[in-house]
Amino acid sequence: MKTGRTTTCRFVGLMMLAAFMGVVVPGSAPAVQWRPLTRTTHHDVALDMDSLKLTPLGRVTVWLRFTPLGEPQRKLAATEYGEKLYRLHLEYYEIDCSEQSDVLQLIDIIGPDGKRLARMKGGGPLAAIFPGSTLDLAAQKVCPSFENEAVPDEEVEAPDSSDATKTDTRQISEDIRARISGALQKTQTEPDSQAAWRDLGNAYYDGDQPQQAIEAYDRALALSPEDADVLNDQGAMYRQLGDFTRALANFEKALKIAPNNLESLYNVGYVNAFDLNRMGRALEAWRRYLELDRTSETARQVQGFIERYGK
Repeated sequence: MKTGRTTTCRFVGLMMLAAFMGVVVPGSAPAVQWRPLTRTTHHDVALDMDSLKLTPLGRVTVWLRFTPLGEPQRKLAATEYGEKLYRLHLEYYEIDCSEQSDVLQLIDIIGPDGKRLARMKGGGPLAAIFPGSTLDLAAQKVCPSFENEAVPDEEVEAPDSSDATKTDTRQISEDIRARISGALQKTQTEPDSQAAWRDLGNAYYDGDQPQQAIEAYDRALALSPEDADVLNDQGAMYRQLGDFTRALANFEKALKIAPNNLESLYNVGYVNAFDLNRMGRALEAWRRYLELDRTSETARQVQGFIERYGK
Protein backbone atom coordinates (compact mmCIF):
# COMPACT_ATOMS: atom_id res chain seq x y z
CA MET A 1 0.00 0.00 0.00
CA LYS A 2 2.37 2.71 -1.17
CA THR A 3 1.63 6.37 -0.67
CA GLY A 4 -1.67 7.09 -2.34
CA ARG A 5 -3.04 3.58 -1.86
CA THR A 6 -4.54 3.45 1.56
CA THR A 7 -7.02 4.65 4.22
CA THR A 8 -8.40 7.95 3.16
CA CYS A 9 -11.84 6.87 1.91
CA ARG A 10 -14.94 7.62 3.92
CA PHE A 11 -16.75 4.84 5.82
CA VAL A 12 -13.96 2.24 5.76
CA GLY A 13 -15.11 1.20 9.22
CA LEU A 14 -18.37 -0.06 7.79
CA MET A 15 -16.46 -2.75 5.94
CA MET A 16 -15.68 -4.47 9.20
CA LEU A 17 -18.97 -3.66 10.93
CA ALA A 18 -21.27 -4.61 8.09
CA ALA A 19 -21.94 -8.17 9.22
CA PHE A 20 -23.36 -6.92 12.52
CA MET A 21 -25.95 -4.50 11.12
CA GLY A 22 -29.33 -4.88 9.45
CA VAL A 23 -30.54 -3.21 6.26
CA VAL A 24 -33.43 -3.19 3.82
CA VAL A 25 -33.47 -5.81 1.07
CA PRO A 26 -32.61 -4.28 -2.30
CA GLY A 27 -35.07 -4.49 -5.12
CA SER A 28 -34.59 -3.87 -8.80
CA ALA A 29 -34.63 -0.62 -10.75
CA PRO A 30 -33.82 0.65 -14.24
CA ALA A 31 -30.47 2.26 -15.01
CA VAL A 32 -30.08 5.52 -13.14
CA GLN A 33 -29.22 9.06 -14.20
CA TRP A 34 -26.59 10.84 -12.15
CA ARG A 35 -26.44 14.56 -11.43
CA PRO A 36 -23.15 16.17 -10.29
CA LEU A 37 -23.28 17.16 -6.62
CA THR A 38 -19.79 18.14 -5.43
CA ARG A 39 -16.09 17.34 -5.55
CA THR A 40 -14.22 16.20 -2.43
CA THR A 41 -10.49 15.75 -1.94
CA HIS A 42 -10.65 12.30 -3.51
CA HIS A 43 -13.94 11.94 -5.39
CA ASP A 44 -16.43 13.47 -7.75
CA VAL A 45 -19.80 12.93 -6.09
CA ALA A 46 -23.04 12.57 -8.02
CA LEU A 47 -26.64 12.10 -6.90
CA ASP A 48 -29.36 9.90 -8.41
CA MET A 49 -32.59 11.90 -8.28
CA ASP A 50 -34.50 8.85 -9.50
CA SER A 51 -33.63 7.04 -6.27
CA LEU A 52 -35.54 9.52 -4.08
CA LYS A 53 -38.32 7.86 -2.10
CA LEU A 54 -40.08 8.62 1.15
CA THR A 55 -39.90 5.87 3.77
CA PRO A 56 -42.62 5.06 6.36
CA LEU A 57 -40.43 6.87 8.91
CA GLY A 58 -40.53 10.03 6.83
CA ARG A 59 -36.94 9.79 5.62
CA VAL A 60 -35.82 10.46 2.06
CA THR A 61 -33.73 7.76 0.38
CA VAL A 62 -30.95 8.57 -2.07
CA TRP A 63 -28.00 6.94 -3.82
CA LEU A 64 -24.73 8.88 -4.04
CA ARG A 65 -21.92 7.90 -6.41
CA PHE A 66 -18.26 8.46 -5.45
CA THR A 67 -15.90 8.40 -8.46
CA PRO A 68 -12.14 8.71 -7.76
CA LEU A 69 -10.56 11.84 -9.22
CA GLY A 70 -7.63 9.87 -10.62
CA GLU A 71 -5.60 6.68 -10.45
CA PRO A 72 -3.94 7.46 -7.08
CA GLN A 73 -7.35 8.00 -5.52
CA ARG A 74 -8.69 4.82 -7.13
CA LYS A 75 -5.80 2.82 -5.69
CA LEU A 76 -6.48 4.32 -2.29
CA ALA A 77 -10.06 3.13 -2.40
CA ALA A 78 -9.17 -0.27 -3.89
CA THR A 79 -6.93 -0.97 -0.93
CA GLU A 80 -9.39 0.58 1.51
CA TYR A 81 -12.25 -1.66 0.48
CA GLY A 82 -10.16 -4.74 -0.24
CA GLU A 83 -11.31 -4.91 -3.86
CA LYS A 84 -8.46 -4.71 -6.38
CA LEU A 85 -10.85 -4.15 -9.28
CA TYR A 86 -12.55 -1.20 -7.55
CA ARG A 87 -13.55 1.58 -9.94
CA LEU A 88 -16.03 3.57 -7.83
CA HIS A 89 -18.51 3.06 -5.02
CA LEU A 90 -22.13 3.95 -4.27
CA GLU A 91 -23.62 4.89 -0.92
CA TYR A 92 -27.31 4.57 -0.10
CA TYR A 93 -28.69 6.91 2.55
CA GLU A 94 -31.85 7.69 4.39
CA ILE A 95 -32.03 11.39 5.23
CA ASP A 96 -34.27 12.83 7.92
CA CYS A 97 -34.90 16.30 6.54
CA SER A 98 -36.64 17.68 9.63
CA GLU A 99 -33.87 16.57 11.99
CA GLN A 100 -30.99 17.21 9.55
CA SER A 101 -29.61 13.73 10.16
CA ASP A 102 -28.85 10.66 8.09
CA VAL A 103 -28.09 6.96 8.24
CA LEU A 104 -25.90 5.11 5.73
CA GLN A 105 -27.67 1.88 4.79
CA LEU A 106 -25.55 0.38 2.00
CA ILE A 107 -22.23 0.68 0.22
CA ASP A 108 -21.90 -0.99 -3.18
CA ILE A 109 -18.38 -1.46 -4.56
CA ILE A 110 -18.43 -1.24 -8.36
CA GLY A 111 -15.80 -2.79 -10.60
CA PRO A 112 -15.17 -3.05 -14.35
CA ASP A 113 -18.17 -2.99 -16.64
CA GLY A 114 -20.40 -1.79 -13.82
CA LYS A 115 -20.24 -5.11 -12.00
CA ARG A 116 -21.03 -4.97 -8.29
CA LEU A 117 -18.05 -6.52 -6.50
CA ALA A 118 -19.38 -6.29 -2.96
CA ARG A 119 -22.25 -4.93 -0.89
CA MET A 120 -21.64 -3.71 2.66
CA LYS A 121 -24.48 -3.08 5.06
CA GLY A 122 -24.71 -0.06 7.29
CA GLY A 123 -27.55 0.93 9.58
CA GLY A 124 -27.49 2.09 13.15
CA PRO A 125 -28.75 5.33 14.67
CA LEU A 126 -29.17 8.57 12.75
CA ALA A 127 -26.13 10.84 12.74
CA ALA A 128 -26.15 14.62 12.54
CA ILE A 129 -25.41 16.08 9.12
CA PHE A 130 -22.47 18.49 9.35
CA PRO A 131 -23.01 21.86 7.64
CA GLY A 132 -21.12 22.06 4.37
CA SER A 133 -20.57 18.30 4.15
CA THR A 134 -21.43 16.14 1.16
CA LEU A 135 -24.56 14.92 2.96
CA ASP A 136 -25.55 18.51 3.71
CA LEU A 137 -25.34 19.32 0.00
CA ALA A 138 -27.34 16.20 -0.82
CA ALA A 139 -30.01 17.11 1.73
CA GLN A 140 -30.32 20.57 0.22
CA LYS A 141 -31.04 18.91 -3.13
CA VAL A 142 -33.45 16.18 -2.03
CA CYS A 143 -35.37 17.58 0.92
CA PRO A 144 -37.30 20.33 -0.93
CA SER A 145 -38.80 17.65 -3.18
CA PHE A 146 -40.58 16.08 -0.19
CA GLU A 147 -41.48 19.03 2.02
CA ASN A 148 -45.23 18.49 1.71
CA GLU A 149 -45.29 14.79 0.83
CA ALA A 150 -47.32 12.30 2.85
CA VAL A 151 -45.51 9.30 4.31
CA PRO A 152 -46.29 6.10 2.33
CA ASP A 153 -47.77 3.03 3.98
CA GLU A 154 -45.52 0.53 2.20
CA GLU A 155 -41.90 -0.21 2.96
CA VAL A 156 -39.37 1.39 0.60
CA GLU A 157 -36.73 -0.84 -0.94
CA ALA A 158 -33.27 0.25 -1.96
CA PRO A 159 -32.83 0.24 -5.75
CA ASP A 160 -30.40 -2.20 -7.34
CA SER A 161 -27.25 -0.31 -8.24
CA SER A 162 -25.63 -3.04 -10.34
CA ASP A 163 -26.28 -1.21 -13.63
CA ALA A 164 -25.48 2.23 -12.28
CA THR A 165 -22.23 2.65 -14.17
CA LYS A 166 -20.30 1.01 -16.97
CA THR A 167 -16.55 0.67 -17.44
CA ASP A 168 -14.64 -0.77 -20.38
CA THR A 169 -13.26 -4.02 -18.96
CA ARG A 170 -11.28 -4.78 -22.09
CA GLN A 171 -9.49 -1.41 -21.97
CA ILE A 172 -8.68 -1.74 -18.27
CA SER A 173 -7.26 -5.20 -18.83
CA GLU A 174 -5.16 -3.97 -21.74
CA ASP A 175 -3.85 -1.06 -19.68
CA ILE A 176 -2.75 -3.35 -16.88
CA ARG A 177 -1.14 -5.81 -19.25
CA ALA A 178 0.70 -2.97 -20.96
CA ARG A 179 1.97 -1.69 -17.61
CA ILE A 180 3.21 -5.11 -16.58
CA SER A 181 4.89 -5.66 -19.94
CA GLY A 182 6.59 -2.27 -19.84
CA ALA A 183 7.71 -2.76 -16.26
CA LEU A 184 9.12 -6.20 -17.06
CA GLN A 185 11.12 -4.79 -19.95
CA LYS A 186 12.50 -2.09 -17.69
CA THR A 187 13.68 -4.62 -15.11
CA GLN A 188 15.49 -6.48 -17.89
CA THR A 189 17.28 -3.39 -19.14
CA GLU A 190 17.83 -1.95 -15.64
CA PRO A 191 18.12 -4.96 -13.33
CA ASP A 192 19.83 -2.90 -10.62
CA SER A 193 17.14 -0.24 -10.57
CA GLN A 194 15.08 -0.31 -7.40
CA ALA A 195 12.48 1.91 -9.07
CA ALA A 196 12.07 -0.58 -11.93
CA TRP A 197 11.32 -3.47 -9.57
CA ARG A 198 9.05 -1.28 -7.47
CA ASP A 199 7.09 -0.27 -10.57
CA LEU A 200 6.78 -3.90 -11.60
CA GLY A 201 5.46 -4.75 -8.15
CA ASN A 202 2.97 -1.91 -8.41
CA ALA A 203 1.80 -3.12 -11.82
CA TYR A 204 1.22 -6.62 -10.47
CA TYR A 205 -0.44 -5.07 -7.40
CA ASP A 206 -2.92 -3.22 -9.59
CA GLY A 207 -3.36 -6.31 -11.75
CA ASP A 208 -4.47 -8.31 -8.71
CA GLN A 209 -1.49 -10.69 -8.88
CA PRO A 210 -0.25 -10.69 -5.27
CA GLN A 211 2.38 -13.44 -5.51
CA GLN A 212 4.10 -11.82 -8.50
CA ALA A 213 3.89 -8.45 -6.75
CA ILE A 214 5.53 -9.87 -3.63
CA GLU A 215 8.40 -11.30 -5.68
CA ALA A 216 8.96 -8.01 -7.50
CA TYR A 217 8.88 -6.11 -4.21
CA ASP A 218 11.44 -8.57 -2.84
CA ARG A 219 13.82 -7.50 -5.60
CA ALA A 220 13.12 -3.83 -4.86
CA LEU A 221 13.74 -4.33 -1.15
CA ALA A 222 16.99 -6.19 -1.83
CA LEU A 223 18.22 -3.01 -3.47
CA SER A 224 16.66 -0.63 -0.92
CA PRO A 225 15.65 -2.38 2.32
CA GLU A 226 14.58 0.85 4.05
CA ASP A 227 11.76 1.75 1.64
CA ALA A 228 8.72 1.99 3.91
CA ASP A 229 6.32 2.44 0.99
CA VAL A 230 7.40 -0.79 -0.67
CA LEU A 231 7.21 -2.60 2.66
CA ASN A 232 3.63 -1.38 3.09
CA ASP A 233 2.70 -2.43 -0.43
CA GLN A 234 4.23 -5.86 -0.01
CA GLY A 235 2.48 -6.22 3.32
CA ALA A 236 -0.82 -5.54 1.61
CA MET A 237 -0.08 -8.34 -0.84
CA TYR A 238 0.78 -10.75 1.97
CA ARG A 239 -2.50 -9.85 3.60
CA GLN A 240 -4.39 -10.47 0.38
CA LEU A 241 -2.90 -13.98 0.32
CA GLY A 242 -4.03 -14.50 3.91
CA ASP A 243 -0.52 -14.38 5.39
CA PHE A 244 -1.39 -11.97 8.17
CA THR A 245 1.78 -12.61 10.18
CA ARG A 246 4.04 -11.58 7.31
CA ALA A 247 1.79 -8.66 6.48
CA LEU A 248 2.06 -7.37 10.04
CA ALA A 249 5.83 -7.90 10.03
CA ASN A 250 6.09 -5.70 6.95
CA PHE A 251 3.93 -2.97 8.42
CA GLU A 252 5.85 -3.00 11.71
CA LYS A 253 9.19 -2.85 9.91
CA ALA A 254 7.96 0.08 7.85
CA LEU A 255 6.88 1.78 11.07
CA LYS A 256 10.33 1.32 12.63
CA ILE A 257 11.89 2.93 9.57
CA ALA A 258 9.35 5.78 9.54
CA PRO A 259 7.78 6.08 13.02
CA ASN A 260 5.32 8.75 11.89
CA ASN A 261 4.15 6.89 8.80
CA LEU A 262 0.35 7.14 8.99
CA GLU A 263 -0.20 4.34 6.51
CA SER A 264 1.89 1.94 8.58
CA LEU A 265 0.12 2.90 11.80
CA TYR A 266 -3.27 2.34 10.23
CA ASN A 267 -2.23 -0.99 8.74
CA VAL A 268 -0.72 -2.25 12.00
CA GLY A 269 -3.97 -1.44 13.76
CA TYR A 270 -6.13 -2.96 11.05
CA VAL A 271 -4.33 -6.32 10.87
CA ASN A 272 -4.06 -6.64 14.63
CA ALA A 273 -7.75 -5.86 15.11
CA PHE A 274 -9.49 -7.63 12.27
CA ASP A 275 -7.11 -10.38 11.20
CA LEU A 276 -5.25 -11.39 14.37
CA ASN A 277 -7.83 -10.46 17.04
CA ARG A 278 -5.33 -8.39 19.01
CA MET A 279 -7.51 -5.42 19.77
CA GLY A 280 -5.24 -4.01 22.47
CA ARG A 281 -2.34 -3.65 20.04
CA ALA A 282 -4.67 -2.25 17.41
CA LEU A 283 -5.95 0.44 19.75
CA GLU A 284 -2.39 1.37 20.66
CA ALA A 285 -1.51 1.90 17.00
CA TRP A 286 -4.69 3.85 16.28
CA ARG A 287 -4.20 6.14 19.28
CA ARG A 288 -0.70 6.89 18.01
CA TYR A 289 -2.28 7.62 14.64
CA LEU A 290 -4.55 10.25 16.18
CA GLU A 291 -1.57 11.93 17.82
CA LEU A 292 -0.36 12.73 14.30
CA ASP A 293 -3.62 13.24 12.42
CA ARG A 294 -7.01 14.27 13.78
CA THR A 295 -8.57 16.04 10.82
CA SER A 296 -8.53 13.71 7.81
CA GLU A 297 -11.25 11.30 6.76
CA THR A 298 -9.02 8.44 7.86
CA ALA A 299 -8.60 10.03 11.28
CA ARG A 300 -12.37 10.09 11.68
CA GLN A 301 -12.49 6.42 10.75
CA VAL A 302 -9.78 5.62 13.28
CA GLN A 303 -11.63 7.60 15.94
CA GLY A 304 -14.72 5.55 15.17
CA PHE A 305 -12.77 2.31 15.64
CA ILE A 306 -11.48 3.51 19.00
CA GLU A 307 -14.93 4.58 20.17
CA ARG A 308 -16.45 1.23 19.20
CA TYR A 309 -13.72 -1.16 20.30
CA GLY A 310 -11.90 0.78 23.00
CA LYS A 311 -14.58 0.38 25.66
